Amino acid sequence: MPSPGVPRDAGSSASLLIFPDEILGEIFLRLDSADDLARASAACTAFLRVARFLRLRRHLYRRPVVGFLRSEGPSLAIRRQPRLLHHAEPPHRDASAGRGLAQLVDLTFSFIPDPNSWRICDAGDGRLLLAPRAAVTTAGFVDLVVCDPLHRRYVRIPPVPDDLPTGTFPDDIPTGNFRWGRFPLLAPTGEEESSFGVVWMVKLDGKAAAFVFSSATGKWRRVTFGGWRGNGAIMLTSCRYYAHKSLCQTSGLFTDVLMLDTRRMEFSMLRIPRVRLGQLHAIVEAGEGRLGLLTIGDGMLDLYCKAWQDNGAGSAEEWQHEKTIPLPGADSLSYAFSGVGSGYLLLRGFPRGSSMLASSSQEVPKVQYCTLEVKTLLMERLCVSNKCIDFAYLYANFPLLSLPTV
Repeated sequence: MPSPGVPRDAGSSASLLIFPDEILGEIFLRLDSADDLARASAACTAFLRVARFLRLRRHLYRRPVVGFLRSEGPSLAIRRQPRLLHHAEPPHRDASAGRGLAQLVDLTFSFIPDPNSWRICDAGDGRLLLAPRAAVTTAGFVDLVVCDPLHRRYVRIPPVPDDLPTGTFPDDIPTGNFRWGRFPLLAPTGEEESSFGVVWMVKLDGKAAAFVFSSATGKWRRVTFGGWRGNGAIMLTSCRYYAHKSLCQTSGLFTDVLMLDTRRMEFSMLRIPRVRLGQLHAIVEAGEGRLGLLTIGDGMLDLYCKAWQDNGAGSAEEWQHEKTIPLPGADSLSYAFSGVGSGYLLLRGFPRGSSMLASSSQEVPKVQYCTLEVKTLLMERLCVSNKCIDFAYLYANFPLLSLPTV
């Protein structure tokens, strides 16, 4: 970094310390969040110069999780409920960032043509993946848009080339076939934050395929896999997680996890420990070179780990149980995983003894939503709501220091 650090005030004594920019940078890197860095940068021009330099390296900071958005499935296309960012509330450490971002993001999509015709399919790294409201996952490769609601920018994703799916699946599969399913997702991001990817996951019986678009190349690629045990119906009710730049598809019905490495364009299967029926689980990164499995059961969060080889496959090492963490208020709350994003899991705590049969549009007793930071296993209450939301997308972004993501 260039030259000198803290300026002297005109009326101050000559004994004030002057820190070089390198030392200021080390100090700023130890701030808790990018929000703190933004406040520090307002102190003087020297701080601002260093902050601008660090802004280009914001991946070194923990990305604030400012809230979550509910999943907008085809059923929500008819009700057209107001779109809401459920932002972080005190005492969550990202509460101030959540309040600020909730006022800045444009979730009406007024910057996109025909804004009322889009629904949210996925979210990650400040981006939202949108698809037409009228389309369902079995209707084919529909138009897709990736947008940045903070900076009010969007890009239309080119359609999948007509010849790319040829021969992947039979051509005569009727729409609505329960064995058949396809849906779009955002791909795991690489080292270059300005680029992104979109994945169409397609499954029929024991076969899976992925059509992957890269914003860096502007092209689609295809990869197929023949060892999937589930069908399209299982896929539509399963959960997806990210670990070691791979997309992980899990289902509570199987001990197999379908993994897609979008860098190598390779599928693989990962076997996880057999857990009790109804015990929920999530795949996470557990530090350098390790893969983690989190399970929820009996008011406890259990972590299992194994070595991970960066060649698209886990090691032959068996899973090892590492720790058990009591869930707060587990005597009165029943927990489940509800979302994932940017190194966090979203957990939903539903009051025990209350009915969960009400739709997400109906009021229920107070539901607690918590974030779990995967790296530290720190669990914090994000917010409380009278809406029970089964599937949601965590939204993480830098409110003041972010750059456009599309």
